[in-house]
Amino acid sequence: MVMSVGESSVFKRKGLMDAAGVDIYEGMKERKVMPSKESRLKKQSDVDRYAQEYSDNFLRGHVADDKPFMGAQPKLLTQPEIADESETARKTAVVIKSISKLIASSTAGVHVILAQDAGNSPIAKDLLDVSTDESTSKGAPSIVSLSLDWMHTLPLVESPKRPQTTGRLLIFVGTPGKYLSMCIRSVRGRFDDAYKENRLVMLCRGVCMLPMGTQEQNVFGVDSEAVFDAVAHAVRERGAIFWGHGPATKANLMQKAFGYPSAEKMPAPVTFTGDVGSGENSFDNMVQYIKYLNQVKMAKPSLPVTNWFDTGLLVSVLQGAIAESGVSMLTDGDGLAMLRDASIGHIISKLNQMIAVEPFSTTKAVYNFFIGDGACRLNGGVELALHLM
Repeated sequence: MVMSVGESSVFKRKGLMDAAGVDIYEGMKERKVMPSKESRLKKQSDVDRYAQEYSDNFLRGHVADDKPFMGAQPKLLTQPEIADESETARKTAVVIKSISKLIASSTAGVHVILAQDAGNSPIAKDLLDVSTDESTSKGAPSIVSLSLDWMHTLPLVESPKRPQTTGRLLIFVGTPGKYLSMCIRSVRGRFDDAYKENRLVMLCRGVCMLPMGTQEQNVFGVDSEAVFDAVAHAVRERGAIFWGHGPATKANLMQKAFGYPSAEKMPAPVTFTGDVGSGENSFDNMVQYIKYLNQVKMAKPSLPVTNWFDTGLLVSVLQGAIAESGVSMLTDGDGLAMLRDASIGHIISKLNQMIAVEPFSTTKAVYNFFIGDGACRLNGGVELALHLM
């Protein structure tokens, strides 16, 4: 059969024509670009700032060359070094003596910040229990508070107050993380200032950074639990310890961190309209959804509700938007560990665990994985999830 072109039932589009053969450009000539609202421009500049800070996070800083010796710098081991019991005891005794002197002699006051993984120690709970929230901590000789990473594991729709640390001996107990601190919008300047001014103590598992001589030094191979106990004892000897998150806020946060808070009212189902909902940019919808999940967790405390976040530019910008809104990211210890290590593979492993391993796979829960396109494509995240489901 011979068919002429005019008889063809298939229309061949050319250029900017739609399926009906109408020039798309001609139909849009009369449309005008509406000027952006000031609030929208502000939020867009915030998103640009998050992305820039993400990029800057991977640039190596300049190490000052005016120090007499290396100080608290990373230590490259060519082979494993494991301290024996006598060496651990000697180093622990030196650290305890040094920190106890620092605490006793700090005229500007002491501020102890407890990271999420420090909460596993009974010493942390005892220190928090004896603190008082009957008045403001401003000007108090000793302050204890939860770190920002711990708060992002608790259901919160409004960020708790955080105390000022200017001039104080700053003692951080737990595992810090550079990438994590960027994602949760931690005020890293307070640690930088304390480091430069020789008033920063960091106590991690098996290692302590503290002022020794004219600058900060790392001491490896210490008994961190014994050092933590000595810190708590020395702080108590200074007198009353004040809760750092404001008057009359301790019971609520302590219940969320260690107990089972009473259930609140179930929130109305969240709805979205348009590309950005009621907000000004596309991240507002995600922030609204995370806020809703926090409200669900507060309404049903026994229901597991957890979010895990991938490593990468897109998801880190989302986390920045969540953190600056004052809403908790509602993650857990594993979620914080993923962000400390900044490893794409971790979240794929966690996804596998939640879907395929009991009791997680058989427990009624709300689990969310925020994974960027890189992990989905390069690490097979989407394919793995669909396969396991």
